[in-house]
Amino acid sequence: MCERNKANLKFFYVLLVSLFTCFAGVLQAEELWYLISETELRSIEEYQAKSEREKQSWLLQARELKQDSANLNAQLTQARERNRRLEQSFNELEAEQLTRLSLKNGEIAELKQEAADKTLEAAKWKGKALLFLAVIIAFIAVAAVIIVIRIKRII
Repeated sequence: MCERNKANLKFFYVLLVSLFTCFAGVLQAEELWYLISETELRSIEEYQAKSEREKQSWLLQARELKQDSANLNAQLTQARERNRRLEQSFNELEAEQLTRLSLKNGEIAELKQEAADKTLEAAKWKGKALLFLAVIIAFIAVAAVIIVIRIKRII
């Protein structure tokens, strides 16, 4: 049995050495997996620096856009206020113009009424004048007839 134990012990040692070399190989393989060359490291560092520059550039652009946005909002607020004041002035001017127009329309209506009254009065005076003229013509005609009759009597 001693022989058999020695054989088992040798087998056990061989198995242990085999396992050890397997684990050592795996560890070494993993170590090689993580090893990178200096050029790859420089490339990564350059990429990192480039990324940082881009990040700073984006942050600067974001700050500028935020400032531009604030300026545009201020301009928009001023434009809205100016528009409100102009609209108010326009409404006041429009109300004033409507008042003037109403007054002018009232004056026009008064003038039309006066003209109509004067036309009516003129028509009355014209009628009276025509009647007066007709009466005068009638008196002249009667006077002429009387004169003609007297002249005929005399002759």
